[in-house]
Amino acid sequence: MSTFQNKTDKLLQVLQLFLQPDFTISTTTYLDLLLTHLTKEIKKGNQEVSQILQTWLVTAFNTWNDKFKPCQSLITFTIKLIATLSESESIFFHLHQNEILHKASELLEFKKQTLPASIKMAFTEMCVKLVEHPTGRRWIVHTEAWKIILSCAQANCTMYVNKESQKFLSILLIKESYNQALCQEIILAITQPLVEMTHNPQESNSQFTLNKQMLSDQHNLLLSTLELLYAILEYAVFIDLENPIPDMFEDFIGLDNRIKILFEVTISTPFVKILEKLAVLCAYSNLRKSIKSDSEPGSLDEKKFEGFCSTLCYVSNLLMSKKFILDLALTKKQGMIFWHKLNKLKKVAAPHPYKFEIQALTLLILPLCVTVKPKHMKEHCLFEDYIDKLFTLTCQPIQRIAYTMRDILFKNDFPMEYICKSVVEYLLEIVEILDRDAAVICFQTMCYSLKNFVAESTINIKGDKRDDADETATSPKNSYLKKKMEIKYFLDGDPINDKPLLLAALLEGMNVFTEKFKLKWQECVETICVLSIAQDILNHPGVNAKICILALKTCKLAIANFMPPNLVLLSEFDEQTNEIGATLFKRIHDTNWEVQDSVFEVLITVTDLCENKYPPYQKMLLENQFFQVAAELARAENESYVRASALKFISAAVKINALWEKQLCQLNLTDLAMKIVYKENEAVVRREAVVLINKLYKYRSWQKPVISAMIQAMTAAAVLDLDWEVKINALEFWRHFIKSHLTDQGMLDGQFPSVTFSKEHKKIVSLDECKIKQRLNKVLDELARQRCLGVLLVSLKDESDLEVAKTSANIIADLRKILLCYKINEPTPEPPSPKDSATIDTNYIKRPSLDSSSNKDKSHNVFHVIDEIVDASDEKLLASIYRESMRMDGDETDRTKKDNFEFVGKVQSQEFLREILSFDLDGYIKQRTEWLQNYTTCFDSVMDDILMIVKGDVNMMDCY
Repeated sequence: MSTFQNKTDKLLQVLQLFLQPDFTISTTTYLDLLLTHLTKEIKKGNQEVSQILQTWLVTAFNTWNDKFKPCQSLITFTIKLIATLSESESIFFHLHQNEILHKASELLEFKKQTLPASIKMAFTEMCVKLVEHPTGRRWIVHTEAWKIILSCAQANCTMYVNKESQKFLSILLIKESYNQALCQEIILAITQPLVEMTHNPQESNSQFTLNKQMLSDQHNLLLSTLELLYAILEYAVFIDLENPIPDMFEDFIGLDNRIKILFEVTISTPFVKILEKLAVLCAYSNLRKSIKSDSEPGSLDEKKFEGFCSTLCYVSNLLMSKKFILDLALTKKQGMIFWHKLNKLKKVAAPHPYKFEIQALTLLILPLCVTVKPKHMKEHCLFEDYIDKLFTLTCQPIQRIAYTMRDILFKNDFPMEYICKSVVEYLLEIVEILDRDAAVICFQTMCYSLKNFVAESTINIKGDKRDDADETATSPKNSYLKKKMEIKYFLDGDPINDKPLLLAALLEGMNVFTEKFKLKWQECVETICVLSIAQDILNHPGVNAKICILALKTCKLAIANFMPPNLVLLSEFDEQTNEIGATLFKRIHDTNWEVQDSVFEVLITVTDLCENKYPPYQKMLLENQFFQVAAELARAENESYVRASALKFISAAVKINALWEKQLCQLNLTDLAMKIVYKENEAVVRREAVVLINKLYKYRSWQKPVISAMIQAMTAAAVLDLDWEVKINALEFWRHFIKSHLTDQGMLDGQFPSVTFSKEHKKIVSLDECKIKQRLNKVLDELARQRCLGVLLVSLKDESDLEVAKTSANIIADLRKILLCYKINEPTPEPPSPKDSATIDTNYIKRPSLDSSSNKDKSHNVFHVIDEIVDASDEKLLASIYRESMRMDGDETDRTKKDNFEFVGKVQSQEFLREILSFDLDGYIKQRTEWLQNYTTCFDSVMDDILMIVKGDVNMMDCY
């Protein structure tokens, strides 16, 4: 029996099992997995599976009845199965002819209000798929299935049901937009709660009154209706420029006026949030009318654009009159998102010289300006330039709203920390759609806010406030000014410690903008003070750990992106930059391990830059003894992540000659790293220790005993370690080990030159095919003696992790490519003999052979016997080191590890060649990958598990 027939038989058994009267299942996971595989088969065009499922549906609905109904999970599965099959219009037509959907509606009672959420969700998903083709839409209209889904949306069942319901109604209206009568019926049904609560006693389209009693009684219904309206209208406005659905809402119910009157009278926060978004969306809907999809990109009609701007200003002023500052910021964020969506449909530009995005962004960031005190405004000329820039870029209506907001903020007691924090979060939500001009303004605003945090806290600590007060008091002329200056500002006191939520948001915002836009001081001069701001925060007494971590990340980004001009020119540090070493040294001894870990991230960045780009940082690293501290923490720190970061920092510095010669060479790093490889319990630390050994071998010169110890450690890490990342890092060591041996034999950039310098003979020699093969054989023999070839073969067959096998396969593939390029698998050609020269006895010439007979002669080679003795002793040494760890894994694992470890020492070059030259590396990795992807959730496995449920011997964990 073929595999396909076996699957078909199992599927028939499973489907028959579902029809048993007592069938139930405790988890839907099996059914979900089964449906996933069935969907794949249907989409692949498997007609047999499709026909089996259609036949089963007919049988199922002929079997099930009011007295014998399937369980809830099976009902959900069946509806989803109908949905999957119904994506094909022809299959849906066939199901409809067999009255499958009619019977399902009658039996499963889709119109019942108390249906479980899972069944409602499945029915809605089915309708979403049916609405995509005309036959499905005709069924939806004929059966009025859309009314069922509308009731689900208005009942506010669950978030997922609401989302799918909104999606269905949006698509249905767009697809049937040519059918005005149907669209009118649907729109009136959708907006009925809104129309009932806003009525027109004088038959005027411009005057509405609010029925407050109905609003009170049907609060949730109105709210869900408004949310549904918003979802449908947003979809219709921004899906294209042609569909008439937005205009229909206006024509049939006068949506714009109804929203405005409701917006004016409501004071409920949930209603305000949805109404303000609807009011802005209606403005964009009206603007959309003036844009034609077939016209050339360019400016909008000036009068229509002025009307659009007037509507947005009306919304802003209305929110200001209600003192809804945060809601105003929310509308500006939403407006920028809408503008971006509109420009994706068609590139448009404002008809006047002011950039539209900057107008919205200015009002969005304005609450952050309360963090800037007037005193600090006067002291910083750059801030005046920033304000002048905003005035230049904004129009008068926006400036008027800004002044109104300023007065409201200063005259009322608002939760300013929460408001400002929310503003920063809004900026982060739209960071992906901002251009560089807008990003610079956002960055400058956050920078000045942070500057005032630091300045105010510094003044508070140093007692400068008292001095200023005394000076003012001694001047009679300033008595009036003294009273006026007694206004309590938002950042009075010690804001770094008193307002950590806002400080954290500002630091996070600055970090995100820095990473995304990589601003330079030429376009944003404020970038040159970022490092000093972060440094001042780190030096502030009492600052909490979260702020320290964010400030350290700011330091890291500032060092990488915002170097001051004098350092860019490779001159000495300025005073501020020179102090960063002491600040980092202080924080590396912090009691919080996350702060220590963040310090090492900064130091790693510094190390990467100090090699070539900014050499002055080398002096900072050496003077503050960071490497000694890192080595000590790697040995003794309790937190594994700190030890790993310390090793990573040291690894980054190993390649820099000045750092190595002055400090690193004195730290006995090889012993430290190998001790960690052998004895460390935490894998994350061992990973970095292996990387350190690799860097030490790669960039530094060592005596043979040290190299031998490194090889032993890397053999153990690659073969015996339990962590896959440790093994991969160890294999990278062996990759470089192979490369270095090939380089020693004269290979350059992956190939042998025609001439090279022979280290053995101390002269330049020419290389022909015969000599190259001799050198390659020498490399292979040395790699075999050092266990490299055995490690690669064991790693290739590693059953514990696919990534280890992939890495080994890549290394072997690279090596095999070189060997085949120089025809290592072909006999060596006879060298030409000079005339009258003595004949060389070819019995004494070593020839590469791929048969096993070559191994017999090796047993008589005294050097080979010595090598075997040395290898055996090394194996015993390492085996004793790992004996305890082996015992912990059980007898079988213990035996496997020992076998693997013994194997790596016995692999010879010819055996390795026989193995890899005929081995299909790509096919092997592909087979392993497919097996790992499917072995627990494959079609067969899922069906077997479902069938075993009846027997009661299935492991429920298998489904995960």
